[in-house]
Amino acid sequence: MKLSHHRDPAPEGHWCLSEVAVFRDLSQGEMEVIGSQAPAHSVRAGQIVHSPATRAQTLYIVKRGRVRLFRVAEDGRTITTAIAGPGTIFGEMRVLGLRMNGTWAEALGTGMLCLMSGADVRRLLLSDPRIATRIVEQLGERLADCEQRLTDVMSKNVTERTAATLCKIADPAGDGQPAPIKLTHEQLARLTGTTRERTTKALGELADMGLVRLRRGSVVVLDLDDLRRLQH
Repeated sequence: MKLSHHRDPAPEGHWCLSEVAVFRDLSQGEMEVIGSQAPAHSVRAGQIVHSPATRAQTLYIVKRGRVRLFRVAEDGRTITTAIAGPGTIFGEMRVLGLRMNGTWAEALGTGMLCLMSGADVRRLLLSDPRIATRIVEQLGERLADCEQRLTDVMSKNVTERTAATLCKIADPAGDGQPAPIKLTHEQLARLTGTTRERTTKALGELADMGLVRLRRGSVVVLDLDDLRRLQH
């Protein structure tokens, strides 16, 4: 796996961290110091950014785009464990209690990741209690999200799971302002843990209800509130 290095033309040295949740308590100057140690790498849709064969301990910080974390079952099926969006972290970093444990990471679209080594994490992150606290909060949210996904697989039908996934992706900030979802039916099926055919049928049902509009390679959420109600 090879990531393309990118240098942002903006003068602010903290550009890679300014919108990341774990750094929101820091001043601009503090972020500039840390940002200079976190090189940025561009990723393309479908690119594997981490695999079980990856040996180095690396902390990935999502600046732009979304990354799907998944595992591969013995029968070849993929099981999505999390979707890392802008402002979140993932990776193999034992000092933070982060373990990939056979998990793959795939970019869902074009994006930008910032990378930090174990030495950088110890020196720049864990030495600041504000950052350490935010990291613990985010790891707790990741665990809760994983538990919710397991519950959804066991208790919800495909249409309800599809609705839940669309809500999460379209409105990650929870501000009620959904953005178009640029995913194919196959990609969405992987996120919901089902087949492309069943996902296509579920999307058709949601479209018939007037909740979404289907376009080639994307889904537009028309009624976020009703879509949320459907998933419960």
